[in-house]
Amino acid sequence: MKKILSSLEQAVLLRAIEQSPASIVITDTNGTIQYVNPKFESVTGYRAEEAIGENPRILKSGFQSLEFYQNMWDTILRGQVWDGIFHNKRKDGSFFWEHCVIAPVVDEKGNVTHFVAIKEDITEKKEQEEALQKSEEELRRRNEIISKDLEYAKRVQQSIINSKIPKFPGVKIITRYVPYDYVGGDFFTLKTVKENLCIFMADITGHGVPAALFSTVLKYAAENLWNNGISKPDEFMLALNEDLIDILSGYFFTAFYGVLQPTLAGEFYLSYARCGHPYPMLLSNNDITFLDSTGTLLGVYKDVAITTKEIKLSRNDRLFIYTDGLVEFEVNDRKDLQFNLLSRAILKTKNMNLDPAVDTIIKDITAANKSIDDDIAMIALEVS
Repeated sequence: MKKILSSLEQAVLLRAIEQSPASIVITDTNGTIQYVNPKFESVTGYRAEEAIGENPRILKSGFQSLEFYQNMWDTILRGQVWDGIFHNKRKDGSFFWEHCVIAPVVDEKGNVTHFVAIKEDITEKKEQEEALQKSEEELRRRNEIISKDLEYAKRVQQSIINSKIPKFPGVKIITRYVPYDYVGGDFFTLKTVKENLCIFMADITGHGVPAALFSTVLKYAAENLWNNGISKPDEFMLALNEDLIDILSGYFFTAFYGVLQPTLAGEFYLSYARCGHPYPMLLSNNDITFLDSTGTLLGVYKDVAITTKEIKLSRNDRLFIYTDGLVEFEVNDRKDLQFNLLSRAILKTKNMNLDPAVDTIIKDITAANKSIDDDIAMIALEVS
């Protein structure tokens, strides 16, 4: 009965080997092939009668080093199982990959008599991995190019925004620009026109490259208007909207524009227009005043209503013009403008020199607002 069961087990085992989806190779201790199953034939192209009596090196492709094979032989001759990947060559000369486990077969005395290799064709998987690796390398390469281009764009935009600030007698001017990304959509420029100081700040929707490109357009649009003698706040805003509405194509922007005029008494009058832009804040005699005026977003409608207002600036007055990155906070999962936090930060720095005061204001606001995801720009003026 035991003999019958043994024969049955051997028959089942043989059928399992013959029908295995893995290649199975049996060699002697010298590496001479004594058996291959049908899967080996279909994978390698060698018929059983061609492979038997040969060494598995008939599959050697030359891609793997002598040390690789030496390590394999050292492992299995010690009676241990070797697990690795072969880059082999078929009979027709094409290459393929195999995951291989080689185990020693020992007799009743513990001597190694044969080796059994069970191999899985992983060519398709390897090719997919290599294709993925190439794609990742190409993506990294492209990202490096994009990063370099963005860094260059950042320098260009910084040079445009942080171009030389004009000297204006009786007024100290400090500016800051902190883009959320490499480049951003906040923009400002100042220019002396006919002994007056023209101040322009804008915030284009979004940030990143498209917004930065439009900020560059704004720079040259403003310069063009000044060169054509258009400097009054309402006229400037109306002309700017008319010039850019067809170019913006779905984008829009908020803006503040002011003209600072000196008087013989050493005071200054600021005429200004505000189009959807956050309220500038005037610090005078320890009080904060919000500069309000009527004006809609620019770049949306051709017909816009804009009004100009005027205020007087006296000695030691400070004016802060900024973008919404300094006042936009997330409250109950929605964006909300918190002007009181900025006004408190301005009052806190009233006794500081203007330059460090601006840095302190921005530092305090960014520390308090953990949800900042926008560019930050500020122009600060102080009448001396």
